[in-house]
Amino acid sequence: MHRNLLIYSSVCLALLIALAPQNLAAESEQNIPDFSGYWVRPEAGNGRMFYSPENGPGPLLNIDETRDFTIGDHTSLILLPHAAEAVKAHGDQGRAGQVVFPAWSLCWPPGVPLALNMAEPVQFLQNDNQVMIFYQRGFQYRQIDLNVAHPENLKPSWNGHSVGHYEGEDTLVIDTIAHDTRAVVDRFGTPKSDALRLVERYTVSADRQTLNVAFEVEDPKTFTTRWFAKMAYVRPTSRPGYDPDGFNRDGEAINENICAENNKDAAGGFLDIPYATGEDF
Repeated sequence: MHRNLLIYSSVCLALLIALAPQNLAAESEQNIPDFSGYWVRPEAGNGRMFYSPENGPGPLLNIDETRDFTIGDHTSLILLPHAAEAVKAHGDQGRAGQVVFPAWSLCWPPGVPLALNMAEPVQFLQNDNQVMIFYQRGFQYRQIDLNVAHPENLKPSWNGHSVGHYEGEDTLVIDTIAHDTRAVVDRFGTPKSDALRLVERYTVSADRQTLNVAFEVEDPKTFTTRWFAKMAYVRPTSRPGYDPDGFNRDGEAINENICAENNKDAAGGFLDIPYATGEDF
């Protein structure tokens, strides 16, 4: 009897071991939204901003009607006094006629959420444990580890440390902390602190032609309250002015994008090109 019971137990154990990977594999194939392919912001120029939510406090808005510059509303109630001063100083540069370039134009990593304003293509790569987001501009990338917690004592980095999980059949939720404070929050020069937490929700449309992004920002050292914003990506072929023969920004691939570090002449022509006045040797 004991021998039969041992044989029965062994058979049951073998069946459990054999079936477990199949069940896990079947489970992993369920409710996984597909973000593959390339995505771009549909807007051109300074129109690439964060948009206000339907309800609740929203992001800073551009108060420069000419759109020659990006000047944020430093009187916004979401800003703590020192942050309002930084936004005003940034806007004063624009009002004085100085061109204030965003981080990516100067070959600096923009960090997040500012990276969501870049024009060039974005690509998502997914497996069971990670999502990688690649930005063409400057070969920036983000690594999102799925279904894990943030480790302790994180070292700050430009894009912070991200963990995520899927919700339903169409949404990826990303939680990011440990941001490098040399980056700013938006195109208005709003600073960020080491306490900033960003939660993004990427939702792909049923026809897979639009990727809606809703996010919330919490930073008690910069803002008076948590605030919310939204934007969207589209397929390159849906972008206004799409040119199938165009180069680089049409988004049918991630192209090489070489950027000189510490570039101080982003638009070209503002600074003289250095040249030698004598012989080298």
